[in-house]
Amino acid sequence: MLVIYHCHGGAHASVVCAAVHLGLLPADRVPTADELWAVRWFGREEPADHGRIRCMGVDSRGTKVCVLGRRNVFRVLRRAVEVVAREMGVWAPGEVLFVDTLPCANWYMRVGALLSRAAGLRRLGRPLVVHGTRKAYPELVALVRRTLAGMEGRPEGG
Repeated sequence: MLVIYHCHGGAHASVVCAAVHLGLLPADRVPTADELWAVRWFGREEPADHGRIRCMGVDSRGTKVCVLGRRNVFRVLRRAVEVVAREMGVWAPGEVLFVDTLPCANWYMRVGALLSRAAGLRRLGRPLVVHGTRKAYPELVALVRRTLAGMEGRPEGG
């Protein structure tokens, strides 16, 4: 099985959810700013990475956990992935779980990301992103818990 956490930029909400899923970030408390920055790809996605599925690891069940920055084209991207996989004979319904993390992103995260990336004001944007991520953290953890609960009953490793 493959779980793909996705959001607009693929640098904050999706990365945090994947890290919680994999046990790289705690589920029982809000992490510090340093803990967030220590997570691979947190705040580090570049525009050239959009549309690229990046694997963050494999969970204890053998499920690959990935992140995706999909901008505003998720429906098209998902359909393309499904069609190509079907044509190659490797698509099995229910084997790929797409989890939209964008509803958990608050305005601090959105404005901070915009300031950091589009305006190049990282010294202003990054603290906003971290503040917003820490504020949204309980929601992000709840999304991961719902995702894991939805995976219950599926066979190990797929």
